[in-house]
Amino acid sequence: MQLQSLLRALPRLSFISRFGSLFPRLPSSSMRIVPVHPVALTLAVSSLLVLVYNDQLWSAIFNWWPGRSLHDIVFLGSVALFLTVLFNLILQPVAMPRLVKPVLILVVFTAAGVSYFASAYGAMMDKTMIANVLETDRREVGDLINVRFFADLVLFGLLPALVIGLVPLSRASWRREAVIRGGVVLASFAVVGLTAAFFYQDYASLIRNHREMRFMINPSAAIYGTVRYVTDVPSAMASRFQQVAATVTRGPIAQREKKKTVLVFVVGETARADHFSLNGYARKTNPELSKLDIVNFGNVRSCGTSTAESVPCMFSDLAREDYSSSGAGSRENLLDILVRGGVNVLWLENNSSCKGVCARVPTEIMWNSGDDTLCDGSECDDEILLERLRAVLDSTDKDTIVVLHQIGSHGPSYFKRYPPSFRVFSPTCDTNQLQSCTQDEIVNTYDNSILYTDHILAETIGILSKASERFDTAMLYVSDHGESLGENGMYLHGMPYMFAPDTQKHVPMVAWASEGYARKMSLDMSCLKAEDNNAYSHDNLFHSVLGMFGVGTDVYRPDLDIAAPCRPGPAVAGVAGLDSVGTGHP
Repeated sequence: MQLQSLLRALPRLSFISRFGSLFPRLPSSSMRIVPVHPVALTLAVSSLLVLVYNDQLWSAIFNWWPGRSLHDIVFLGSVALFLTVLFNLILQPVAMPRLVKPVLILVVFTAAGVSYFASAYGAMMDKTMIANVLETDRREVGDLINVRFFADLVLFGLLPALVIGLVPLSRASWRREAVIRGGVVLASFAVVGLTAAFFYQDYASLIRNHREMRFMINPSAAIYGTVRYVTDVPSAMASRFQQVAATVTRGPIAQREKKKTVLVFVVGETARADHFSLNGYARKTNPELSKLDIVNFGNVRSCGTSTAESVPCMFSDLAREDYSSSGAGSRENLLDILVRGGVNVLWLENNSSCKGVCARVPTEIMWNSGDDTLCDGSECDDEILLERLRAVLDSTDKDTIVVLHQIGSHGPSYFKRYPPSFRVFSPTCDTNQLQSCTQDEIVNTYDNSILYTDHILAETIGILSKASERFDTAMLYVSDHGESLGENGMYLHGMPYMFAPDTQKHVPMVAWASEGYARKMSLDMSCLKAEDNNAYSHDNLFHSVLGMFGVGTDVYRPDLDIAAPCRPGPAVAGVAGLDSVGTGHP
């Protein structure tokens, strides 16, 4: 059979036949492909998935499993057999002549993409990571895609897909079909039973001690995560919007003061606390902040390990243990309550998006500003946020919170996150292919981005200091999550929280207040500095910001307000509009 004829004989992949003219006529003897049964094809693809596309899983298992006895070797073989059987059972319902090829091709392409990100960055495909993938923008996608990605997609995606598309399928009578499919199911359950009988203790030990393994199984983890994400979205949309605060008022202090309050809330991106020299890092990555009268909180943990999870959680009244993306999306957040309290809210976006937090407040996208000095047409240096901040302060006469959402240290293109003048640590990794750089080069580049963040924060404080004649001003900075820089072969962020290294959860937080603000709020700054090493988290932000503005509401909790212990008890009650408070700094 000539190749052109073969391609045209595949109606389920008719798109392939359009390219039939590109192939030369070959002797029929060279093009004979033995037809295979759909069940056999799914079994072959299942084996391929286990042996070729799960290098992250196998690498981890080899590291976890200490023994190299005959028993251990047989056990590892049983893992491969068990996963093959499992994949095959899952694929059996689609092992139909007109369905099997499109599904298998989709599975192979999915597995190829997941395999690349798993091997390149150590990524695990849980629901949060799927959210990161689906909610990213073209700029972030561009940073992640490189030559190796396309090479992997061709080698492990396109080529197997072509083979699947070209293999002819055999058909059998309904009796023979029943025997084949029934035999496969019985054999599969027999394999599962024998595996459990001989290696139950080994599997129990492996699964109990390494629960993260389930996020490494490719492509089932990605498919399961996608299903969870997709099912959560409609439930969030269908949920009735919930007003979490029954009452919202301005406290007596805020009402009687004529001088307005301005808070700049800087939402950092991908900054890890242990690379802040304020927290003891050997390199001077905070040369400007170290000269200012700030409060540095050195023991803060994030709500999540990704922007899609952490940013909504930061502004939610829900604690990390209770937080869910679907739940948070259908209820008031911090900004909504501030608006109800008469505070002017503005979100300035220099990242991918606010992840729904700013949906009901004024928002400005910085990379659409048209600034050709700080922007290159697709993204902007974070200084663009400061340019707009100056304009906002010149034009407002209200109590105001301005949220600056940084691009910060977002990887893997760390070299894009700072101007050339901040290339202090070298040599640098000037590519998004982190595997082609040494760890020192990666760290140097990342530290330069932290150095630039230090400059942004110092400049923010400078702007607010100049404005303190008109306003009582304050700044709060906290990063959304941390980052892995190649430790243990892991890069970027987004690991499932329970398994993520501390480098992805330990985040920097810095606060500053003008003298006028501290005086208005009866805030003892020396007390606050004495509390700077206490254990805090993103859970504290909702209540701390309400306290900073004197917004009285029934959902405010003084025990979660970082500054409450450093205000006299009556001041806490006055700021929050409460009748009485049982705690507070005497």
